[in-house]
Amino acid sequence: MTSSPTSNGTRTRYPMISEEEIQELAARYGQPVRRDHLLHADEYIRRYRWRTDSDRRAEVVFAIADPAGRILLHAKAHYPTHIYRILSGGVGWEETVEAAMLREVAEETNLPVTIERFLGVLTYEFHYREEVAHFASYIFLLRTDFSEPVCVRDNEISAFRTVLPSQLLDVSAELRNLIGDRYGWGQWRALAVDLVYEQLVGKN
Repeated sequence: MTSSPTSNGTRTRYPMISEEEIQELAARYGQPVRRDHLLHADEYIRRYRWRTDSDRRAEVVFAIADPAGRILLHAKAHYPTHIYRILSGGVGWEETVEAAMLREVAEETNLPVTIERFLGVLTYEFHYREEVAHFASYIFLLRTDFSEPVCVRDNEISAFRTVLPSQLLDVSAELRNLIGDRYGWGQWRALAVDLVYEQLVGKN
């Protein structure tokens, strides 16, 4: 699936979830696990998920495995000091999921990667009082032959570290244990980490 100009010169605007796109990705990278989540949004999430000028239809979450099989995590300067999570990035309205992922990987890590598996698609229904917003995560396992990531996009990422797949539950637990205005964000972000753990390690 590629974005191409229409007869009036504009480009294709994709929906949040394109079944055609999912099946094309599944044919190449494996059938993904699909889950729907209903989440209670707080003020922090509402500021982002209810934006009418959002430049993204969904996000890609990419678990990059280094040569030793460890999964790359990142932190940002505005995160609580102990918090790391799996990398992710936005999918534009006129951008395919695969193109968005490769662009984000280049910008956030500068690592050459190969796509190994299409792990999952998570859809979210956020509720805030009487309001509802929707979003989705497309989740992939990638591999790289290098182990020194470098963020080339305005120093957006403050630090990297790696963990074994078996340690990912500790990562999601740290996210779920956040308090204050990051509580809802942590509950949401833990879901993708859980899915990666389940797909790489298996359920206990």
